[in-house]
Amino acid sequence: MEVVEIGQKIKEVFDRRNMKLTEFADELGTVRQNVYRIFKKRHLDTGLLLKISSVLKHNFFQYYVTPGPGSENGNSVPANNDVQEFEKQLELSRKEIVYLRKIIKLMEEKAELVQQLSKEGILQEQE
Repeated sequence: MEVVEIGQKIKEVFDRRNMKLTEFADELGTVRQNVYRIFKKRHLDTGLLLKISSVLKHNFFQYYVTPGPGSENGNSVPANNDVQEFEKQLELSRKEIVYLRKIIKLMEEKAELVQQLSKEGILQEQE
């Protein structure tokens, strides 16, 4: 298995993003000095790597995956356009959930109103 110099990969992606070092450090919840250390690391804790992946919007875990049989182009990690498609679907799903919650709330309000009206109608009949 090929040795991954993950700090170097992070530095390459960081440089392409044209992000300020202080901004990157702030988003990671650390100081600039630690970011320089990260760039020199050969191994990182998965939690930190996950956070860095999120901040730089890049899947650094892909460098640790060996291609499996039947994987497209020898890569078992989804292609960038696949990831973008998944992100679009996720965003649409989130919007749909918000919309459905609004519908449920309206239906609950309507049911409550019908209940109140039927109670008032029953009370009026009894008087």
